[in-house]
Amino acid sequence: MLSFKQRLQEILIKEKLIKPEDLERAVEEQKKSGVPLGKVLVGKNLITEDQLGLILSQSLGIPRIDISRFKIDPVVVKLIPKDMATGYQIIPISKIGDNITLAMADPLNILEIDNVETLTGFKINPIIAKASDIIQAIEKSYGSETTETFEKIMQDIKEAEDLELIKDSGEFDKRQTETIMDEAPIIKLTDAIIRQSVVAKASDVFIEPLEKTLRIRYRVDGVIREVDQMSKALHFPVISRIKVISNLDISEHRLPQDGRFKIILDKEKEVDFRVSVLPTAFGEKVVLRVLDKNAAVLGISGLGFDEHSLEQLKECSLLPHGMILTCGPTGSGKTTTLYSVLKFVDSPGKNIVTVEDPVEYQMKGITQVNVLPHLGLTFASSLRSILRQDPDIIMVGEIRDSETLDIAVKAALTGHLVLSSLHTTTAAGSVIRMVNMGIEPFLICSSVIAVVGQRLLRKICEQCKESYDIPKELHERLDLKRITHKKEIAFFRGKGCKNCFNTGYRGRVGIIEVLVLTPKVKELILARVGEYKIKEMGRREGMRTMREDGLLKALSGSTTLEEVLRVTAPDEVMENQPH
Repeated sequence: MLSFKQRLQEILIKEKLIKPEDLERAVEEQKKSGVPLGKVLVGKNLITEDQLGLILSQSLGIPRIDISRFKIDPVVVKLIPKDMATGYQIIPISKIGDNITLAMADPLNILEIDNVETLTGFKINPIIAKASDIIQAIEKSYGSETTETFEKIMQDIKEAEDLELIKDSGEFDKRQTETIMDEAPIIKLTDAIIRQSVVAKASDVFIEPLEKTLRIRYRVDGVIREVDQMSKALHFPVISRIKVISNLDISEHRLPQDGRFKIILDKEKEVDFRVSVLPTAFGEKVVLRVLDKNAAVLGISGLGFDEHSLEQLKECSLLPHGMILTCGPTGSGKTTTLYSVLKFVDSPGKNIVTVEDPVEYQMKGITQVNVLPHLGLTFASSLRSILRQDPDIIMVGEIRDSETLDIAVKAALTGHLVLSSLHTTTAAGSVIRMVNMGIEPFLICSSVIAVVGQRLLRKICEQCKESYDIPKELHERLDLKRITHKKEIAFFRGKGCKNCFNTGYRGRVGIIEVLVLTPKVKELILARVGEYKIKEMGRREGMRTMREDGLLKALSGSTTLEEVLRVTAPDEVMENQPH
């Protein structure tokens, strides 16, 4: 029996929709990238979306519709969060009884269908629709309070004659630029984009020029969501306005620029913004990183970690010397954990110094240093100077190169407690990363106390939280009996409400794995074994992995099963693992 991929190739050749040599190249690319073959073919313009939809429909016996002409029930749309709909390129269009009709660009993705069934508790009837139509339907069907704010400002902007001149001319001289960016509507719009990001508790703001529009997106709770798309005519004045308040060169459009600015909100709250300007094919793209320096540093017990891992971290933090590393991708909460550990160990009798890029939180009684690479003040040079100031505890914001790592390891060996972070995916992987950066295994064993791997999961909105059951097959696949001894197992999710912008999530919670370098773990490091062996021994020595910690958070109602599966990788099956 032919697979769908083989049937697809057969139809393409039979109908003479594609040349055999083009198909071979597409198949090779599909094998390398893992992207569905149909998506590769459309991406390379070898077939159209309409042709792909017709082939999918004929081969799978699944109907296809033009959802651009279909009126979608707004009540049904709320059954699935917008970020899930956007990520999977799906949208629910109707509900009858326990069945949801789901428009999909790729109906072959069984995992997506399973996740939607798990999230909603309904059976899914897939139908085929063009990906571009689904994206348009998503933006039309999911509303945003921030969009309403921008629409009010847009009414004022439309009345500005200068913007009409921009549309007509497309060219800008210095005098015209200064005139336009100082217009009240433009100042008001730029200010709204910036202030609304703080209100929405966004960590990043993306101001991106597309071919015909200007797109505004926020990263909230670790997930990017689109806020609005505006006239392309607004791109130049908005970017120019941001450059002015960031003290950047408004006449430079060909090279990247970096800057910063700060705003003062109500009640004298000060928020810093780090600005990155990058030239692209459609104009300059700006990304703002929101840095609330005055945000309260959480106590180590307020991070949401489980008691066992928390006790391990506390014990390691109270040791007189050595190195504690946190690891994870950007935005996984590494810096927050480091600050919380600093707060836990801080006392008037200790000299604590940090070196960061930039200083993200201000802590009283602690010396904090901002690195300035353009002046030669790097992490490595700062560390050398800090060691001459007789510190007890040193925090290095991030170890980016071998030189910084070498100095940090030597500092840990000479009687200092060093806290820092690495960009690796797991705690065990950090050990391998250090070896690859040139540190001998015996130095790692002598200096490193523990490695903390962590991620941030979105918390379920308490206003619309509900429980539901999952299939028994999923119970077995996740091996829930080993993780919990509860007889009745239930998971939770958010329906979606105004409080959470109809996403079902509000805020974030951390999951963690703490790899303590016990004698047995050190033996494996000295033997230069792989990451899996170190992780396996860590689990035997009592380490709870991020996947296990995440599943416990889901069972307790803090987050959803979908979030855990999205953020964490599965643990390898261990032989003789005690239950």
